[in-house]
Amino acid sequence: VGGPPGVEQMAAKLHMSVRTLHRRLADVGHSYQEILDDVRRRLAEEFLGNTDLSVEEISARVGFSDASNFRKAFKKWTGRTPATYRY
Repeated sequence: VGGPPGVEQMAAKLHMSVRTLHRRLADVGHSYQEILDDVRRRLAEEFLGNTDLSVEEISARVGFSDASNFRKAFKKWTGRTPATYRY
């Protein structure tokens, strides 16, 4: 399962350098990592709320290499663990 594109891939898709992408995002008050985390959080919430996928499967689908890092990130984003969010 593939995860979201890295900043290099996204810059290439937008036909600009990584530096230009970072600068343009900064101009509007955002960073690539901030946007990526927001998308990952929203997808994770959707998967947890509307599917029976395991935390490990959700972790992979939103682009984490292991479930432990996903659990830590999800707790940071929402203040809840994936298990408590689901129930």
